[in-house]
Amino acid sequence: MKKYYPELDTVSDVIEVLPHPQCKSIAHAIRICNDQEEHLIVKLHAVALALL
Repeated sequence: MKKYYPELDTVSDVIEVLPHPQCKSIAHAIRICNDQEEHLIVKLHAVALALL
């Protein structure tokens, strides 16, 4: 898995621990969007799930 910014893994780990219902989906979207090998549709799907 190639990443645009490896530091975002640490950020997503911190966000995932926060006690808010949407934090896990936001952290997941950050990980998916940071992956260079994922397709655009997968990234858009992850962001849409984080927004809902």
